[in-house]
Amino acid sequence: MLHEKGIETFLAVAMSRTLGKAAELLSVTQSTISYNLNELENDMGMILVDRQKGMKSIKLTPAGESFLPLALKWQEVSREIANARTPGSAYALAVGGSESVNCRLLPPVYSALLEHEPPVYLRIVTDPSDMMYQAVESRALDAAIVIHEESARLVEAEPVYRENFVVARIPREDEEPAEYVKPSELEDGMEFYIEWSGGFRLWHDHIWEPMKTLKVNVDSVKLATLLMRRPGQWCMIPESARAQFALEQPRVVFSRLHEMPPDIVYYKLTHKHPKTSSVEALAIFDEVLKRRITELGGKAAVK
Repeated sequence: MLHEKGIETFLAVAMSRTLGKAAELLSVTQSTISYNLNELENDMGMILVDRQKGMKSIKLTPAGESFLPLALKWQEVSREIANARTPGSAYALAVGGSESVNCRLLPPVYSALLEHEPPVYLRIVTDPSDMMYQAVESRALDAAIVIHEESARLVEAEPVYRENFVVARIPREDEEPAEYVKPSELEDGMEFYIEWSGGFRLWHDHIWEPMKTLKVNVDSVKLATLLMRRPGQWCMIPESARAQFALEQPRVVFSRLHEMPPDIVYYKLTHKHPKTSSVEALAIFDEVLKRRITELGGKAAVK
């Protein structure tokens, strides 16, 4: 049986990249770190950490790099076993979303989960939506929120929320903010384009000349807030991103278009056969997510 303290030590070393910092992290001596690593390496019959004398920082060997994902899985399983021994004392949940979902839509959900009693220990993953289906199907994630629907044999995709778009733009000098603007009032060469969905793209090509090359194509609202500086620049964003956008780019004003794009629809992904250890945590997540949607006053998301 693998040396459990050795795996814990290995993870601390992999995270800190020095034996001294790993010792501080685990509140043990540096000699204990070396001993636990030696025990683990002897158990496995391979060297995991390259710790030559004179090196300021250490690095993992190829065997150590290969072992790292397994050690992380072991850590996660150990937590689940500990939770199973004391049911109701704590929950663990791995949730995924795109940058716009995790940083604009779900922060209040994550905050509520962190304050929940019993505690919900979170692992939050930010990745493109198209990677979430595979992560949920492989059970690397317990749940994910995405903005597109596709077929996956072992994944349930439930529409949970829909909202409309607003135009975020930097006003020109002496320009009066308007509640509504016409598409012709927005220069296509000044757009920071985000391809929210296939339906959004079709709508966009109907409004603006599809043969023109977009000057700036970004994959997140955050990038737009960082790059939009010149008067006349604009971006289409979900309503839920408005408040954070305004904080990050105080010069921006918001308007609606006379010809609005189709609503953005959010889907909650879960495995058709979720892990037993995740069932109660998923129920808490559902409850908190519903409260967030109610607060936003969103439309019912139906297929």
